[in-house]
Amino acid sequence: MPRLLAAIALSLAAAPAGGATEWRQSRDVEIRLSSFDIQPGTIRLKAGEPVRLNLVNVSQGDHSFSAPDFFRAAEVRSRDQRKMAGGGIDVPAGEARELVLVPAPGRYSARCGNFIHWILGMRSEIIVE
Repeated sequence: MPRLLAAIALSLAAAPAGGATEWRQSRDVEIRLSSFDIQPGTIRLKAGEPVRLNLVNVSQGDHSFSAPDFFRAAEVRSRDQRKMAGGGIDVPAGEARELVLVPAPGRYSARCGNFIHWILGMRSEIIVE
């Protein structure tokens, strides 16, 4: 009986606290930013499932990934919250940025924060089911 109690105590200690998100279980999703394009054009995520967004700028110019409604609805890992000034994140040319979050159900638009880039087609849709 003492061994059983010890095993139960260890398993409870190892489990995340009630409702705490286990960020290490995040699934990786790569989003590529290039001149006037965001790929994939439709980003599909599962509601409530932690995800690591890897924003990769493969162009020679600076871009951003702006999705204020999406970020506002999501549970964002605390250390990533400050990266998203104004609902978007800047990604300099040739660099990558990472955000870890739990998306909320819905359909959201995403785009480059540069108006000209956005008009020229640099946008995407985020679908969370």
